[in-house]
Amino acid sequence: MKDVSHGVHEEFDADHGRLDTRKVWVMDEVHWLGDLCQQWPGLAGVIAVERKREVLAGKSSVERHYFISSVAGTDARAMAAAIRGHWAIENKLHWQLDVSFREDERRIRKGYGAENYSRLCRLTLNLLKRDRSIKNGIHGKRLKAGWDEHYLLRLLTT
Repeated sequence: MKDVSHGVHEEFDADHGRLDTRKVWVMDEVHWLGDLCQQWPGLAGVIAVERKREVLAGKSSVERHYFISSVAGTDARAMAAAIRGHWAIENKLHWQLDVSFREDERRIRKGYGAENYSRLCRLTLNLLKRDRSIKNGIHGKRLKAGWDEHYLLRLLTT
């Protein structure tokens, strides 16, 4: 990236028997994208994230992900934090779906069944999280909705 305005940030994590290295490049010069800039109004930057994972057993992998951004500037540290924050939220959602709805154990394989059922589970999770009428976890609220028709109707109509 010689002669191009950019920022670079590198992070290291050593946890759970592995070493993760994340490197983030942020570039705010997007004019070279030409007509693509017209497709993304407000496009202000391009980001590349490289993650190297080394496991103590000797295995390693490298992944690269690319992002576009409406945030101007080349602050790679801030962009790395924003990207990690997004994935933390995403991972929390998947954990909740797996624990409360046993999503990983589902065996729906035909057509759009898996995608449709996943959408229903996300919708249900949002309804249950929104309900403040009882102090109970998601699992308990699901059980109550199955046993108590009045509670179920209140969830669906509020």
